Amino acid sequence: MTWPRRLFLLNAARLAAASSSLLLAKPSNAAGYPFSLGVASGSPLPDSVILWTRVAPDPLDPAKTPPLALTLRWEVAHDGAFRKIAAKGTAVAAPELAHSVRVDVRGLEPGRWYWYRFMLGDAVSPVGRTRTAPAPDSMPDSLKLAVASCQHWEFGSYAAHRYLAQANPDLVAFLGDYIYDTRELIGMDM
Repeated sequence: MTWPRRLFLLNAARLAAASSSLLLAKPSNAAGYPFSLGVASGSPLPDSVILWTRVAPDPLDPAKTPPLALTLRWEVAHDGAFRKIAAKGTAVAAPELAHSVRVDVRGLEPGRWYWYRFMLGDAVSPVGRTRTAPAPDSMPDSLKLAVASCQHWEFGSYAAHRYLAQANPDLVAFLGDYIYDTRELIGMDM
């Protein structure tokens, strides 16, 4: 199957973002559940992180998502039970952006873990965990770095992400996820 370049890049970016989050809970498989692609975070600074999700009850059938702008609520907490909220707000999931949402959360403390989630109506996304970067003048004692790259997502779940999450790294650097057309693999040593 040959995909137009724009569709290929858009889907690759969505899958990379969705797979990059170290989720603490799996999304519900209930029909109509808006957070079927989960949540993700990245681009940590000492006082901010970027949060991402996409409203997609059926990611393989975009027609099942209403062609309306949807207002999501989001929360960032100091604890996984959301007893102490650090930041909260709303974001619009616009059809022009495939109902994806990117939130730049500011005013956070450096070098600490936070938990986050999105809500649409009564539906609550999986809870994600993220961490801000250390303060610019600090020197951490250690840094546990994980590096991830290509995966062949068409063949199912990428089990390495489970082990990556269990390793509890300070930072995960995703170098890119690529989908290779079969014709490109001919003659290549894999």
